[in-house]
Amino acid sequence: MAQSTRLGNLIKSLPGYAPGKVVPGWGTTPVMAGIGFMLLIFMVTILQIYNQSLLLQSISFE
Repeated sequence: MAQSTRLGNLIKSLPGYAPGKVVPGWGTTPVMAGIGFMLLIFMVTILQIYNQSLLLQSISFE
């Protein structure tokens, strides 16, 4: 028997909740693309700091 939780009840109360059904159109693709792009920029910035191609005054790798 399935257990009922607050999170499950919250998800079920969201509009458009239909497990197993695909909604036509783009859906949440633009949101995921935006999050992916921001993650890419973050990772490139961290890589540049580590490779010292982006120099910051207070960070040094010796």
